[in-house]
Amino acid sequence: MKHQLLIATLFFCAVSPLRADEQTGVYRIVGLSAPERQDDLRAALKTVPDVQLDALDFDKGEAKLRFDAAKLLPGNKTPTPEAIINRLNDLLLNASNHTFNVTAPSSLPADKLTKVEIKVGLLDCKGCRYAVYGVVGKMDGVVRATVSSQVSTGTVNAWIDGSKTNLEALTEALKKANVPFPEK
Repeated sequence: MKHQLLIATLFFCAVSPLRADEQTGVYRIVGLSAPERQDDLRAALKTVPDVQLDALDFDKGEAKLRFDAAKLLPGNKTPTPEAIINRLNDLLLNASNHTFNVTAPSSLPADKLTKVEIKVGLLDCKGCRYAVYGVVGKMDGVVRATVSSQVSTGTVNAWIDGSKTNLEALTEALKKANVPFPEK
């Protein structure tokens, strides 16, 4: 019983409550191309004043951010959600050397997305993987994408809105960007 009470006390002490002037929002983070990019995002957000990362869901590509809208947009008495997203995006772009973007989360439920997998050639460095992600992850209709690399090949996974794009369009974009494909 003492053990459970201690755990509950530690949990409640670790959770920082919102102040009256703070708010939170869940946002899509473009740039979470691989699990190791989570640390890059955390590091970038630590340099953004008055914005804290409350939660990160890599599988959804979303983050829960906490901020004071009055500090985020001084002089704007009633900032719109779009104005908040634009300001958060500007701050994160600058903090991450333009490798992360903030957008509104997808309005499509996960069960309405189609997952496609594309095998590509070896992507042996973080920069190469991010470049491939940049081709696919920012395409219209791509809600989420990841890029991984194994010993001799890489894999691009994309969760797409099938009404806006498809496997062939993604493959064509990768070919156009001169991404290597494995020999058949």
